[in-house]
This record gives sequence, structure tokens and C-alpha cells, in this order.
Amino acid sequence: MVAAAPLDALPAPAPAGHDEADPLLQRIADHLGSLTGGTGWVVRVDEATGTWAVAAGAGDVPIEAVDRVLATRGPVVDDEPGREPVLAVPARRGPRVIGACVVTGTGAFSPADVHLAELFADYAVLALADSGALAGRTLEQAVREELAWVEGHGSPRADLVTVGAGAVPGEVADEVFRMAQEALLNVVVHADAACVRVGVLHGPGTLTVLVEDDGRGFDATAQSRLHVATAGARLGLRAMAARARRLDGELEIDSTPGRGTRLRLTVPCAAAAVPQGRARTGVLVAAVRPVVRAGVVRLLQLGEPGLGMVSEVAEPADDLAGACRLLGPDVLVVEHGLLGDDLAVLDRLAALPAPPAVVLLAHDCPDERLRAAVAAGVKGCVDPDADRLVAVVTAAGRGETLLADDQLNRLAAPPRAPGITPREHEVRGLVARGLTDRQIARTLAISAKTVEKHVGSLLRKTGTRNRTMLARLG
Repeated sequence: MVAAAPLDALPAPAPAGHDEADPLLQRIADHLGSLTGGTGWVVRVDEATGTWAVAAGAGDVPIEAVDRVLATRGPVVDDEPGREPVLAVPARRGPRVIGACVVTGTGAFSPADVHLAELFADYAVLALADSGALAGRTLEQAVREELAWVEGHGSPRADLVTVGAGAVPGEVADEVFRMAQEALLNVVVHADAACVRVGVLHGPGTLTVLVEDDGRGFDATAQSRLHVATAGARLGLRAMAARARRLDGELEIDSTPGRGTRLRLTVPCAAAAVPQGRARTGVLVAAVRPVVRAGVVRLLQLGEPGLGMVSEVAEPADDLAGACRLLGPDVLVVEHGLLGDDLAVLDRLAALPAPPAVVLLAHDCPDERLRAAVAAGVKGCVDPDADRLVAVVTAAGRGETLLADDQLNRLAAPPRAPGITPREHEVRGLVARGLTDRQIARTLAISAKTVEKHVGSLLRKTGTRNRTMLARLG
């Protein structure tokens, strides 16, 4: 039997609730207690010296149970009549036992209780490891291993998405990883999700980590209001928010009962200073050529510290809306060629829960395309290397449209479509209202075949490629 050591045999852990205590271990201890209505502890073990110490939990840990679990290296259930029931399970890292989870209860422990305690012990290993949180791994490697653990416990399908690359200071990476661990623990224990996705997004001067699941969700507004409530403490939201504040970062939690949870942490990594009182505007730059993306980012960073680069992508039109949903920029600065011929992606962007303002990059945007883009809500169209770029993007971040004088003149002029007949003009107006050929035929008392011919003629005369572009011309 391994002899129980006094609590000072190892470096004394900080009392639960102090800043020095590991929030993840304390949350595991709290979870253990809520599991049975008793008290939970996490114990740190040094097998080389045969000693152990309490790492998290309040009150006196059942010493005999800890001794037994370390001697047997397996789960111990002590629920003899007349004694307070105790369950203890080892926390293993490879062949070594580096800790244990211990919990008291109010009645007999079920096999499900033992299984869940083993799950917590397995997770506690991540925080009990001797070295730092990353232990020599990159943030992406550590998250990938974490997701493998999630899938290995019969939990949701787990995916990792990475955007960009960059060096992250060790202390920042450790703290960010700890928060990702806590978020994933919530998914495993609370979410009942079929899928969880983690995004690690490197932007110029920032690091963003997203944890998104499709589980049961919760009322995020209520959690904010009841920030001192027990439920909020169990979910670890306060601990996560405290970590974000220590990193001078921002933590956003979006959750709806029955529709999953999305956690977004953004922390600075040598980011440019923003003048006091100014809110940072998140910008996503989308362009095919890396040199264009780099040039635009450089111009924006030098021109306005209040513009924070979310990321750079070269996504085609079909993927732009997905990238914006994942990254959540305030402004999308995009090469007009990436939007496709019919600009339909603008409708998909507008349908997002938080649609970005859109600024087009174009050396020479045709009148018809400019007219259709502005009609769809685009806030500006500017040359990638123009002096006006910063002003246009900054205005878009405020929700304003900023167009050059020549662009305004082009929009004010009648569309250049010579030879349009009065009947074609009528058809064009009804197309702009969204009517089908049959509806237009009934309205004008002509055949659908005739309407089809008029629409084809209009496409040729206006230089548009389809009905959507024709409708945008008004």
C-alpha cells in the first residue's frame, strides 16, 4: 500500500478558488461533487516518491480511498453500511499513475458513476501533466490530440480547422489551450452533441480559437445575467472570461437551447495599439493572389490601427459565406472576381446571423456590375492600391457607403443598354420584381415563350449573364 503523505510532501497546491489554482482541475472536482451530491477532489501523485497531495477540492480527502486506489491502480468503491460512500479512480498517463479523482456520495455508486468518474480522471491527466499545457507541442497539435480524446470517449465527431500560421508566445498558447480544454470538457459532459469543430485562426496580430458544437445548448443570456449562479460556475464561463481578461482578449459565447453553442476567443499577439475609446473593426481580406492580400493587409494596418485583421483567404464564391460565418469579420474586403458572375454570394452573406459589410477590390469594375453590387448592399468599390482604401474600409466598418465621385456619376446615369424596346423595358421591370416568366406572361397578357425571348434579348443588350444580374440592374 502506498503511504499517504502529508499535504506538504509535494509543492502545496493553492486553496480552491485562488487565482493560482488550476481552474480545470477545480472544475473537475466540482463536477465530481455534483455527480453524486457529495464532495469531489483531484489528487496529484508522484509515484517515484510514493507521495500524493490534493490538487483541487475542499475539505479532508478520504485518505484510505486514495491509498487503496494507488495500491490497486484501479477503481475503488467503498460503500459499506455505516460509512460515507467513497469512489476513487486513478488518472493514468501512459503506464504511470499521476493522480486520482475521489468523490463521496449519498448512496451506492452505479457503474455509470464509475464510468463518468473515469472519464473525469482521464481528462484530469491533461492538467496534471508535469510540464506546461502544451508540453512542447504546437497549439494545433495539442488541440488535435484533445479532439482525439473527445472522439475516443464515444463523444461527438471532432474536426479541426486551421487558417493561417504564426508564432504564438508560449504563455499565451498555454492559456488559450487551457480554455479550449475547458470548452471541450463542457461539450463532452453537457452538450450531447453529434459534432464539435475547433478552429485555430492566425491573423496578423491576433489569434482566434473557435469551439462550436451542435448539442443541446443553453441560454447564454441567462448565464450572463446569473454570472454568480451555480450553473454558470459549472460551465466554467467565469473562469474562461477571467483567462481571456488576463490575456487582454475577448471571449464571446453564443448559445441557443437545442441549437448548440459557439465559443470564440480572440487574443492579441503583438497587435497594433488602438487609440483609447476606439472599437476595433475585424477585417477579412479575400483575394486570389497572395501578393494582393499581403498588400491590402499592409495598407490597412499602416493606415488605421482600429482595423484588426481577422485573416486572409483565397476562397471561391461558394466558400466565402462559410469563411465569414467561421471568422465573423465586421468587413469583408474581396476581389470582385471571387464573387462569381451573378453576385449571388452577396445574398448568402446578407443571410448570415452577423453579415459583414462588403467592400469590392477592383481595378476597373464594369458599370453593370457596380450597379448590381451596390444594389445588393456593397459599401464600396476601390482599387487595391488606392489611397482611398483605408477610408472606404473604415466607413464600411461604421455601416456607411463610400463611393468615389465618378462611381456616383456612373450609378446616376441610365444603364447603357441601347435598343431596348418599350415591351422589353416592361419585362425588365417585372424581372426586377422577381416575377417568373409565367407570371410576367399573365401580367402582360402575352405567352411565356414571348417573355422568354424578351428576357434573352435583354441579356444580350445589357451584357448580363442571367436573370439575377438583370434583376439587379433595376
